Amino acid sequence: MMPSGAPTNLGLAEIGLIAAATVCVVAGVLPVLRRYRALSWGGGVLALITAVYPRQGNPLGQWLFVGSSGALRVPSEAFGIAWWVLGAWLLNSLLDMALRRTLFPDDNEPHARRLFADLAAGLIYLVAVIGIVETVLKQPIYTLLATSGVLAIVLGLALQNTLADVFAGLAMNIERPFVPGDWITVSGGAEGEVIEINWRATRIKTAANDMVAIPNSVVAKAVVTNHRRLNGPHLCTLAVKVDHRVAPTRVIEALYAAVSGSPVIAPGTAATAYACGFDGSLVNYELSMPIDDFTLIWSVQSDVVGRVVDALAGRGIAIGPPVLAVRIEPLGALAYRVNATPGVASRQINPHRGANEYHQ
Repeated sequence: MMPSGAPTNLGLAEIGLIAAATVCVVAGVLPVLRRYRALSWGGGVLALITAVYPRQGNPLGQWLFVGSSGALRVPSEAFGIAWWVLGAWLLNSLLDMALRRTLFPDDNEPHARRLFADLAAGLIYLVAVIGIVETVLKQPIYTLLATSGVLAIVLGLALQNTLADVFAGLAMNIERPFVPGDWITVSGGAEGEVIEINWRATRIKTAANDMVAIPNSVVAKAVVTNHRRLNGPHLCTLAVKVDHRVAPTRVIEALYAAVSGSPVIAPGTAATAYACGFDGSLVNYELSMPIDDFTLIWSVQSDVVGRVVDALAGRGIAIGPPVLAVRIEPLGALAYRVNATPGVASRQINPHRGANEYHQ
């Protein structure tokens, strides 16, 4: 027969668990800990379930859930399932909070954090399911593992491309060659700002405000240029070709004059101009300008092109090959006669007859 009154011989474990549950519930009520209220109450409930679990040697659980006949009022499996599920949820929430504070401070990369959090949640809940099957339902775990192994093989063959994208996304988030906000160029033509790196693809917003989704496995195999990874300014280069008869010093002086005082140049830096080669009768020149933001490269080039054209024109320097002067004579002025030596045929154009006349 069970005692009718409340148990008085509680063990230290039960007393400690009830005290911890009370502290967690009270902490969740405090305004200063409002953002951790779910974690506090979840921990309190988990401690309370552990304290009142109707196991042998726990007088509190026996008094609450065991009847006078010795039968449980609530199935013990319900306690076990609730304990495993609540414990998995609590551990997953703590891991998500740890990711926010360590790898992803201030949650500045929510998509990358979500990728790791989802993977960890899947592993945690898988362990919880195995624990429920093994300890609560008392079923052999090898049967579940064998069934899940066959299912994993089938899914692996059917989703091999998707799995490749998933693991490529994990590798990129661990190595972090680029992060959301970086401006990248992927070999093959895609260029733009990284918006997110999710389970399957990397999303890029182009300069035309279009969204491009590239599978992670493709990005992992491609050559990716990150234009914002380094702290130094980006070089914007403009090529100019001028006739070789113009002194290179004059051209270089004109190029420097074109960008002197330009607001597009990064503060604390200077442009460089130099002659870099020949192209037939032309000399190739390059003007390099450090700029702070790679996304401004097109507007910078447009502004500098106008400045260079004005600077060269003001010094009488033409861009490209010299202009060829071609004079067109009227047809009547083309009558001529060629007779270099006696005995050599001569040719005469008669403008009135419109035909060639040959004389021997």
